[in-house]
Amino acid sequence: MSTTTVTLTPFTLQAPATVTAGTPLRAARSMVGKHGGLLTAKITNGATGPTAQCVATVYIAHNTTTPATGPEGADWKTFAVLGGGGNTANAATPFQIVLPPCCAVQIEFAGNTIQPVTGEALITEYTNLDTAA
Repeated sequence: MSTTTVTLTPFTLQAPATVTAGTPLRAARSMVGKHGGLLTAKITNGATGPTAQCVATVYIAHNTTTPATGPEGADWKTFAVLGGGGNTANAATPFQIVLPPCCAVQIEFAGNTIQPVTGEALITEYTNLDTAA
């Protein structure tokens, strides 16, 4: 019987940062040479919740060179809409999704109106699948 060992590498895709109303917050990462991973994200509302909630969206690119961050278009394709942070004051909404092997991944936090929120995302990348007998 063989055993497969996976190397897990943590990476901060987006450190906690302000998502200003009307201005998307985006961060991207090359996944070339990785075997997918686990992405976790969180939206935290401020002391006054936004009028319209912020939504977290994950995009995948099929380019071997990571494209500049941006909305869905020629390079970035929507992989999953993780959901919204609601509009309750001080609410923290966590999300998670398993990423398949792909060339690049991007997280976008957008859609909140009037009040800013905080968005953050981490990835645990799966690398070096070693099989021993």
